[in-house]
Amino acid sequence: METPCARASGLVRSASYARVAAAAGMGRAMGRLSARVLRPRPYAPEGALQCAVVAFDIAGFGDRRRDDEVQLYVRAGLYRILEEAFEDTGVPWRECHREDRGDGVLIVVPALIATELLISPLTERVRAGLRRHNKLSSEPAQIRLRMALHAGHVHFDPYGVAGRTLVHAFRLLEAPAFKTAFAATGRELGCVVSDRLYDDVIRHGPGLIDPDLYDAISVSVKETEARAWVHFPPGAVRPALNTWPHVVAGA
Repeated sequence: METPCARASGLVRSASYARVAAAAGMGRAMGRLSARVLRPRPYAPEGALQCAVVAFDIAGFGDRRRDDEVQLYVRAGLYRILEEAFEDTGVPWRECHREDRGDGVLIVVPALIATELLISPLTERVRAGLRRHNKLSSEPAQIRLRMALHAGHVHFDPYGVAGRTLVHAFRLLEAPAFKTAFAATGRELGCVVSDRLYDDVIRHGPGLIDPDLYDAISVSVKETEARAWVHFPPGAVRPALNTWPHVVAGA
């Protein structure tokens, strides 16, 4: 006959086994999680490399009409559009370093990729993807996208990427002149490029790139005072330069 002590002892052993099993299961789960978290990001060299940088920002992402479900739908749509556009352009999506920004994404392109590909045809591919998405989406779920392009030294470390090149790209994205002009066009895509990228690539007009379709603005954001160049899709009304804030006169 089983005594109360025996039953108690059995319960203790069962409870101990359950704790050990749970701990082991948690250990395996944490191991799997660590493997995912610590797995190297795509294109993660060490040190500094000369790379092109593309930053995207969804206009009005925090609009009150966009509840959590709509925001998730919009984010999924953005990543689908970008992946397809990069692949169609010949820029391997999985080889790019990508960092999510909640309402946008930062992409560092491998050093060997030709920068002009990011100007044309990438912008056209992104715009085509946006038009398809917006055609099939309700108004709150439609995407209007700001895009900034720059190039320079990017520093890679165990935490991601850093450097003045990245800071400058985001200053371009936040430039009041760019935001104002983009809002005035009402189009799905607006692009701003650094003065360096314009001078090195765009003004030479390689391929289908037309420098006459770019307008100069002045960027005045925090510590940054610089010139940049904005471009909007064909057919968009180009706001008069003298109506933009922070305009570079005579540029």
